[in-house]
Amino acid sequence: MAGGSCGNSLETTVVQLTADALGAAVEDVATIQGDTALTPYGAGTGGSRSGPMTAGAIAETASGLRERILAIAAHRLEVAVGDLELTGGRAAVKGDPSTGLTFAEIADLAYFQPHALPPGVPAGLEATGRYRTPHFMIWANATHVCTCEVDLATGAVKLLRYIVSEDCGPMINPSVVEGQIHGGTVQGIGGALYEHLAHDEDGNPLATTFMDYLLPTATEVPTIELGHIETPSPGPGGHKGVGEGGAIGSAPAVVNAVADALAPLGVRISRLPLTPASIVDLVEQARRRSA
Repeated sequence: MAGGSCGNSLETTVVQLTADALGAAVEDVATIQGDTALTPYGAGTGGSRSGPMTAGAIAETASGLRERILAIAAHRLEVAVGDLELTGGRAAVKGDPSTGLTFAEIADLAYFQPHALPPGVPAGLEATGRYRTPHFMIWANATHVCTCEVDLATGAVKLLRYIVSEDCGPMINPSVVEGQIHGGTVQGIGGALYEHLAHDEDGNPLATTFMDYLLPTATEVPTIELGHIETPSPGPGGHKGVGEGGAIGSAPAVVNAVADALAPLGVRISRLPLTPASIVDLVEQARRRSA
């Protein structure tokens, strides 16, 4: 696989898509990534393209492989291709699941008994495919809403409730989708409230460890409530890339919540992150203006 997982669980979703496309058992499917001997070309993940890209590549590759598997099985079982179905890692006769061949038995025919293959079917069970989407952007839509309270004495922000409603089309794996939404949301919270790449006048970084560069932890992050809406995309399987669903909407949602909380004081937010010290400074500036 040339996609390259970077924490977005492609090694899970690709296996699921492949198993579904071939009628194989999930436990019988494995994926290899990051090996240039096998997948020398590929731009990796990014831009929410992994879901549509891998779904398209698998569909492109699996269709031809399915035809070969069915042709070999039908020839061996002396039935029509249309009388077979692929499920659970077997090619079985419809209505008579006890009559069929496992994928291992079909592979044995394909690789070690080429004389037993139907005319015109080459030996082996290998397929290579590429997919290039005609659609420029296929990513999730999401709406973020949160409430907060701000301690005016210390400048500390406490997020009280956080809700995300997202639409990534049909979910390949709900746990993977929700994990990416959670991770992206926390990333946005960090950008809004904590993360600051401080530097001196010469551009030298002052934040050199995680004692200086703050990240949100489980203590600071609220329970994230999720809602799912399903609008199929024009791409393969109707899937959309889900990466942006959490990361893009979270920072503005948090900043706007803080801005609403401080609006009665006349606070004007003009920079990030909204650290306690910066919030205290903004409140003091607003009080001086009002005085």
